[in-house]
Amino acid sequence: MFALTTSIAIARPARRARARARAPRAPRADAMRDAPTRCAATRVAPTTTRDVRHVAQIAGKSTPPPPPPARVITAAQYVTAFSAVMGVYALQMLLVPAKMVTDHFNASADQMTQFWIRGSAVGFGGLVCAVRALDIATGAKIALFASFACGALYPWNAKFNWAKHNLSLKYPMHYVPEVLMALLTLAGAYVVYL
Repeated sequence: MFALTTSIAIARPARRARARARAPRAPRADAMRDAPTRCAATRVAPTTTRDVRHVAQIAGKSTPPPPPPARVITAAQYVTAFSAVMGVYALQMLLVPAKMVTDHFNASADQMTQFWIRGSAVGFGGLVCAVRALDIATGAKIALFASFACGALYPWNAKFNWAKHNLSLKYPMHYVPEVLMALLTLAGAYVVYL
């Protein structure tokens, strides 16, 4: 609507515009006759200084602020990825505890080990439920620290022999939890601290 303002109306001196606004002219007979065929721009163009000023104010309004910079991964996506990984581990611990041992170590799983692994499924499942139930920021922090702790206590401890257990690892399968926990920890640090 305001784009139809002609440059003549904007460039007109203010004195002449005020004089015209105060003393409206009587319509001429030929102007009344040609009224329906006149250009639409002349009927819409502002005729007073106040209208011109209003048009200028609308045109000078600032644009909305730019959107925040794009992120590689958001906190909500990180919490979802963490929940998926830990949920799969919880199901494996519950349903196939012996596989957790035989896939990653050159050893067999005895009944006592399977008992402990199956019981640990409750802790991992509870962690997933807690992270999903909390607000995103708190859930992302808990997921970050849990990813780091699981990585340090399980796959990285077995690989670097920090607890001096001298476990016989089965590669390439043991690369999966090593890399997975490292990726979850790095992604969590990115989401929480950057």
